[in-house]
Amino acid sequence: MKSKTKRMDEIRQILETYHACGYYKRTARRLQVSKNTVKGYVQRAEAIYGTVAQALAVEDEALQEALCQPAAKARPFREQAFDAQLEHWCAELRKVGVTRYLLWQEYRRSHPDGYGYTQFCERLRRHLQAKGLSMALSHKPGHAVYLDFAGKTMQWVSREDGQVHDCQVLVAVLPYSQYTFAVALPSQKVLDLAHGITEALLFFGGVPQAILSDNLKAFVTRSERYEPEFNELCVQLAAHYGCGLEAARPGKPKDKASVENMVSTVYKRVYAPLRNDSFHSLSELNYAIAQAVAAHNRLAFQKRPGSRLSCFEAEEKPLLQALPSHRFEAKKSASAKVQRNYHVFLGEEKNFYSVPYQYVGKQAHVIYTSRAVEVFVGQKRVASHQRLPPHGTYLYQTQEAHMPRSHKEWRKAQGYDAAYFAEQAQKIGPATEWAMGQVLLSRAHQSQSYNSCRGILALGKKYTPLRLERAAVRCRGAGKASYGMLKNILERKLDQQAQQLDAFSPPEHSNIRGPKAYQ
Repeated sequence: MKSKTKRMDEIRQILETYHACGYYKRTARRLQVSKNTVKGYVQRAEAIYGTVAQALAVEDEALQEALCQPAAKARPFREQAFDAQLEHWCAELRKVGVTRYLLWQEYRRSHPDGYGYTQFCERLRRHLQAKGLSMALSHKPGHAVYLDFAGKTMQWVSREDGQVHDCQVLVAVLPYSQYTFAVALPSQKVLDLAHGITEALLFFGGVPQAILSDNLKAFVTRSERYEPEFNELCVQLAAHYGCGLEAARPGKPKDKASVENMVSTVYKRVYAPLRNDSFHSLSELNYAIAQAVAAHNRLAFQKRPGSRLSCFEAEEKPLLQALPSHRFEAKKSASAKVQRNYHVFLGEEKNFYSVPYQYVGKQAHVIYTSRAVEVFVGQKRVASHQRLPPHGTYLYQTQEAHMPRSHKEWRKAQGYDAAYFAEQAQKIGPATEWAMGQVLLSRAHQSQSYNSCRGILALGKKYTPLRLERAAVRCRGAGKASYGMLKNILERKLDQQAQQLDAFSPPEHSNIRGPKAYQ
């Protein structure tokens, strides 16, 4: 079956993640897509633009048009090159300090199109198993954080009603240094788990390459030995922090022995010291847990120099990836039809967000967080907004670029001022500027004259600016001007007649007394 074409934001996320890590398999794991999907988009981008970085600089529409074409078949890998080195690798593994990861790095330098790390280890494991050899597992610094919920709960008691609240305790450990974090959460639900993981990464001050847990319901939606399916929210979290997700094999607790052992240690060094203390809020309980965990991390190792804290700061923390500039926020999605007022309705908050009016009647896909709202029609992002504040409902977030021309003009009118009308009249001519000034001064409150000013500008569009200027010249001769006067002159075409002297002007002769006669 032909695979479904990705949305443009998903394609760009694939390219950005691959550009950051450089591996198909790692990108596929982080974004929970197939390796072939990643490979297809990356190879097409490189074939068309030369590099992924150059492809990322292209606008969405052009990039989508270029990449959403049938991908060429990838060149098959030659297994013989791998098999020829198996015996050499078996001998190398017996040497001090040689790990599978080191051998894989050397292998990929000479074979850039070779197997990924997971396949490399699996094929090497099968070969060693066939030879009857065993291999000690070692932890690479900064590679992964292991997660597990403690089987026993902790409690806090409400001061108001005395109600007892049971809390789940999430334990996170970096297995190389054994540096530990623990936090009490209201439940094991996915939102609480995501909050706990975020707090752990903030505590570590960086991000490892992967997050590994057992098959928690909130973490894994379908348990499978080789390709488990992860909860969508956890996938979003991993993509935000730029790391992968891994699950221990079902029924294989040794896959995460470090955190299994650490849960037992947390019982001894956190639960036991706090067993007789009372707590009256979740934050109060977590403060006490943090103090106990900090003391545990400072304790000296029994069989090697230093402590968990010193080992972490010296050897592991420098290898962690930098944290993003902001915390993870869960993305939600909804479907909505673009209404006749060119807005989509976001049901969760009961507010409206605009899209270009050309999409009226189309079905849209809305993706939103607590800070932003993005609207897609098909694979194209057509609108992006800041989220409206949570305290209001039935509010409108409208961008002027999304409006038809007539609506833009109406909206513009709501923000008119005297300077605007004077500027527009000046463009038509000095007489019109004078007439506009007379109208602006004709009301006690200047804003009450704005509709008349808009009417004068509309006359210029209807009868041409030249005729409006002539009509204003005629009004200037009379010494006063209004919208009604200008309209009457233009409707009766008086502006096209020669201006005559006023019929009531008295003739000049010797019997007429001047103004000095009355002084």
